[in-house]
Amino acid sequence: MNNELKSENDVLKTKVERLEAKTDDLECRSKRNNVMFYGLPREENEKWEDCEATVRELIVDKLELARDIQFDRVHRVSAKPDSPVIARCCFYKDKELILKAKRKLKGSNIFIGDDFSQRVGDIRKKLTLHLKAAQKDGKKATMIYDHLVINGKKCVVDKDDRLHERK
Repeated sequence: MNNELKSENDVLKTKVERLEAKTDDLECRSKRNNVMFYGLPREENEKWEDCEATVRELIVDKLELARDIQFDRVHRVSAKPDSPVIARCCFYKDKELILKAKRKLKGSNIFIGDDFSQRVGDIRKKLTLHLKAAQKDGKKATMIYDHLVINGKKCVVDKDDRLHERK
């Protein structure tokens, strides 16, 4: 009886892990066209239209993108004073243009990034320390989605935050 329960428990664990992975994948796909804007000043009694106007002004004035970017929706993530703005681009190519132009904001207090699921965001936070350490050691290192590429080798973190090469 005990072995049957253990076996059934293992099967259920596997199913849950598979479902969590599938849910995470779907969440990431649903966020594919989203761009996060950090550090944008909040206006008093700000409405979503104000957020969109602020983002459009940034795109034209700071990112110097002449193209008319189409947004499905633009709003603050929460009511907190320093809450980021999330913008859903109608076209993935527009999102890519914005992300490529973000380097023009270097030295400012405004940052632009992708919108990831909680799981991927947590992994990226852990990877950031390893990324900075690798770059400090003179290695060519970049972060791609939920892993690092260090000197051409794909690396991931384990449960103990240790970096491992992934085959």
